[in-house]
Amino acid sequence: MNKHNLAKQIALGLLSSLIIIVAFTVLSGNVYASTYHDLTASVNMSIFDNRPDTDIATEKDNEVAYITLQEYEERLKTLYDLSPDTEQALLNIYMQANVYIANHTMTIGQLRTYVGQIESDMNTAIGGATVGGTPSDFIFINNNTLVRSASYGQSTSITVNLVNLGNVDLKDVIVTPVISSKITEWPFAIQSSSDMRIISSLQAASSPEEIQTKQQTLTWNYVVSKDALTGTYPIKLHVQYLRNGATEETDLTTYINITGAPGSGNLNGTSSDSTNTSTPRIIVTGFSTNPETVHAGDTFGLTITVQNTSTSTAVSNVQFDLKAASEGDDSKNTYEAFLPTSGSSTVYVSKIEKGCTYDINIEMTARGDLTQKPYVINVNAQYEDSNQKTFETTASVSIPVKQEARVDTGDADIMPLSIAVGEQSNIMFDIYNMGKTTLYNVQVSFQAPSIDGGNVFVGKLEPGATGSVDATVTGIAETTDDGVITAIISYEDESGNVSTLEKNIDLFVYEAYYDDGMWEDSGFMYEDAPKAGMPWWGWLLIILAVIGIVTGIIIFIKKKKASKKKNKKKNKNKYAQYEEVDDIEQAYTDESNNNGEM
Repeated sequence: MNKHNLAKQIALGLLSSLIIIVAFTVLSGNVYASTYHDLTASVNMSIFDNRPDTDIATEKDNEVAYITLQEYEERLKTLYDLSPDTEQALLNIYMQANVYIANHTMTIGQLRTYVGQIESDMNTAIGGATVGGTPSDFIFINNNTLVRSASYGQSTSITVNLVNLGNVDLKDVIVTPVISSKITEWPFAIQSSSDMRIISSLQAASSPEEIQTKQQTLTWNYVVSKDALTGTYPIKLHVQYLRNGATEETDLTTYINITGAPGSGNLNGTSSDSTNTSTPRIIVTGFSTNPETVHAGDTFGLTITVQNTSTSTAVSNVQFDLKAASEGDDSKNTYEAFLPTSGSSTVYVSKIEKGCTYDINIEMTARGDLTQKPYVINVNAQYEDSNQKTFETTASVSIPVKQEARVDTGDADIMPLSIAVGEQSNIMFDIYNMGKTTLYNVQVSFQAPSIDGGNVFVGKLEPGATGSVDATVTGIAETTDDGVITAIISYEDESGNVSTLEKNIDLFVYEAYYDDGMWEDSGFMYEDAPKAGMPWWGWLLIILAVIGIVTGIIIFIKKKKASKKKNKKKNKNKYAQYEEVDDIEQAYTDESNNNGEM
């Protein structure tokens, strides 16, 4: 009996676990559609961050863990090209984890650790799978978009909230409804063959909060055709955009519930009014430019392909008027972005057969002061059917215009102009953005065998802005060439394309020279030289000594002169008795001889 009850309890536990798994798998489907971003821990687990690790996990906590692991499994399946066996392995890991969580009591810390372990097991299971996926994997129509309902002859609108769940922002997003002349595919009266909307930037969203703030809302206003059928129509939207500088495109689908006129039939059945061929339609099916990339100021060839969608009648006396949308800050300073080189933007076609296409060819020039973005050209068509009934329609195409970056630099200030190896020099100059496009990630580096260092990051430069470079380079080797170092200025455009500009700067580096022989010849060694001057009292003693010596010499000279003078007077008196000079000389000689004998 106890064994029977135990088996029954185990069976009930497994059954309840499976019920929980199925329920939260269904619930998490909607959550996933609007929350996954990249392979990081789900935001649902963030509710545990402020909970003590020792708290016991509740059923609600377990439910969060179920949803977290479900989202993680779905992210892996979406972002990677997985084989069926790998997908089954992920499912097995997920199922085993759910059973374990449902039948084990864990603390918050243990539950958080266990979820991380299961995510790690899933990463191991996919091995070296390559990243796959298509644009529709990260561009979504947010699931808070309402599906509207409308009746025949009524005005209504199509509104979608676009979300970018990728890891980079999308630029120049062009969204165009896919219009069809078949009433089974398009329930609205065709008033324009192209009704595009442009989003300059669709930012990446990484959390439910960011989804609400970064989503972009687009709206189209239509009138339901009187021939519309009753049912839910899928409305296809063609999306074209730039991601990392490359053009990509995808298709999205939204829906609208239509109530047709009595007797009109429905989408699931057959109606005699289900095909409307009474009104011929001319739509734009595509366009191309030559060259493919149009720069501001360029002259280019534009080819627009149009089609008569009628399956029963041709159109004749077709007149196309091409007009670029007006640009400018106010009504008094507007201009057209493109102008025809021939002076006329009207093209005449005598006839377009039913179901046939026609290429409109025209040469145009883009204004040189255009900023970098898509510009719209409206195509207005007037034509007649076989009964000479007149029709009008308007379509549009969007032509991306690129703006060439124009960068210049000012004169460089180098202080000093020459340095020894190991010394530094300061280099300063300005960078000017003279173009119409913003420069991103502007940075400067210096190259030469004689120097090192000096890298400077300037950052973003708006059109007309100036960036300042203040760099310090160090001499590492003697200059062996003409003494020119190169400053390399690199920058990116709005599409992430990198360009460089080089600037030559004169800076000489020399080896420091010392003549050791000079010290040896003087009898002194450099290291033995005094490290300080003579104190003041030393100089005073020297001066006093010199004065004493000079004074002594003067006294000595004076005494000697006085002695000579005295001897001369004495001798004069001594020899005064002799009358003749000869007698004096004889007397002097005799005296000398006597002194010698003595």
